[in-house]
Amino acid sequence: MTPALLSLLVLGPIFFAFLAYVAPGDRSRNLIVVLAAIVTASAGIYAAWCSPSTLGLSVWDPWGPWLAFGLEILWALVFIYLGACLKSWAIVILGLSHLSLILIQESLRLQNPVLNQAPVFTLDPLSLILLLIVCVIGSLIVLYAIGYMRNYQAHAPFTAGSTGSFFLFLIGFLGVMNGLVLSDSIQWTGIFWEVTTICSAMLIIHDRTPQAIWGARRALLIGAFGGLANMVASTLCLTGYGVTTLSGLMAASALAPMALLCLGAMTKSALMPFQSWLLGAMVAPTPVSALLHSATMVKAGSYMILRLAPAFTGHKLMDLVALAGAFSFALTSALAIGQSDSKKVLAYSTISNLGLIVACAGINTPLAYMAALMILCFHAASKGLLFLCVGTIEQRIGSREIEDMYGIRFRMPVTTTITLIGMASMLIPPFGMLLSKWMAIEAAIDSPVILMLFVVGSALTVVFWVKWMGRIQTVSYHPEEPMEEILPSMRLSMLIKVAIVLVLGIAAVPIYQMIFNPLVVSIYQGRLLPMDEPRVWAQLEAFQEFSAWPVLILLALAFLAWPVIRLTFKISHLRLPFLCGENLAGEGLFFSFHGLKDQVDTAWSPNPYMISV
Repeated sequence: MTPALLSLLVLGPIFFAFLAYVAPGDRSRNLIVVLAAIVTASAGIYAAWCSPSTLGLSVWDPWGPWLAFGLEILWALVFIYLGACLKSWAIVILGLSHLSLILIQESLRLQNPVLNQAPVFTLDPLSLILLLIVCVIGSLIVLYAIGYMRNYQAHAPFTAGSTGSFFLFLIGFLGVMNGLVLSDSIQWTGIFWEVTTICSAMLIIHDRTPQAIWGARRALLIGAFGGLANMVASTLCLTGYGVTTLSGLMAASALAPMALLCLGAMTKSALMPFQSWLLGAMVAPTPVSALLHSATMVKAGSYMILRLAPAFTGHKLMDLVALAGAFSFALTSALAIGQSDSKKVLAYSTISNLGLIVACAGINTPLAYMAALMILCFHAASKGLLFLCVGTIEQRIGSREIEDMYGIRFRMPVTTTITLIGMASMLIPPFGMLLSKWMAIEAAIDSPVILMLFVVGSALTVVFWVKWMGRIQTVSYHPEEPMEEILPSMRLSMLIKVAIVLVLGIAAVPIYQMIFNPLVVSIYQGRLLPMDEPRVWAQLEAFQEFSAWPVLILLALAFLAWPVIRLTFKISHLRLPFLCGENLAGEGLFFSFHGLKDQVDTAWSPNPYMISV
């Protein structure tokens, strides 16, 4: 990886973010945002396209070691300042703890110059996967935000921040996240890690409402706690093991730092009991939820565990990690069923899938690792798309409640169709999420408790998705569908993302066979115990023979049959439902009837939340 490509991936979005902040008007700002999205996505695709020549280490040290120390001091002071502004002494204390550990680490580096090495960044197949998610999925969400914020500012609270500050943190986050993914230096990983927490808090607090302030305070508190765990881990790496890189930590098999890094990763991924910050973050504008809290930032925690897991094959610590992830998967899937707020359903679903990724990393076999990688990719694409759809629906109907989405199939046919595709990609074949969960269940076959949690969580997942899908498809007959008006940036982003979801679904098995399988084999080659090798490799090879073509053919026939059914349908085929008395006569279709004492009543039905509609 060349320094030029590294600079473009990390500093490029940050540069565009500051340009968007100082832009004099909406037109110039929108142009800058479009350029930022194009450049960032292109850089990520270029890195993947030229992967044989771009993979490898890069030493990137343009300003010397004092830059890292200065940035560490800066973000620690920002934590302290924000904690004071939000009147949270817990955040202030955590910030001071960060500051003290930073000073201790710097004194250790001054005493031992060997520890004061230049920052090392690495691009390997694992980091390339998340890099593509950040650059491509993230750029599409930033593009969507242009139209969304245009509508949002019209009804935003008078306390809301400026659009310029919104895009400053939204676009800048892409560069910071790229730095986190690519960094092998423990010090620089910690810097990028904390800046993502600050960006998240500043975007959550955008509206400056009491709910937004509470959400930002909670995000900072839990983020600072996780960051402190990482800081203690890095201090142990310097004092006890003399390592400054993640690769060096893996080679040293340092169990205590590993445990602390896993704890910090779980706070970032909002696993239970740290899930409250992600739920509180749903008050932020929808592009924030889609980018930071679904597609990219929360993936940083699971990515960290996936990065370290292969070095700790056979350790009991990984059993605890697997149990924590499986518990989060099952419980948050159950909690999602009772939610009527669509963004909370998506939030709980995100936590459950992150729990599944972490659980698979904890099982730590080739098949489980494969399942985790596939969920990481397919979930980012599908869940990011669903958040965009919910944002579009909310701006049209003025509500996020699932029960208020009755009839949107007629009012918003394009968005509803895209939403249904996004939901279908989470639970039906041939989409990769179903195949990934099948792999996860197969991988947990030797762990009865985790297997039970996987099965229960998967079943509950089907319940809340099917319930939502049924609600938005409920609509009376209309001979024609209206043209749906969507702003160009929102429409383009949604169409590209749904195309990505469809392509990933059709190509899920080839992607598994040609990309993920060789990657997993290379990671675990030589790391397994001799007695386990035949069995775990057999598990992985069994899926090599799976073919998705029968499912794809059936789906193609179903799509071909739909226009035939539509063309042969006549309005004379419609029949009114049986009501509790004689139907009222009149033109059109009515759901009113003559009830007791010949009074006119209108039919209604309770919904799963026991609210009359």
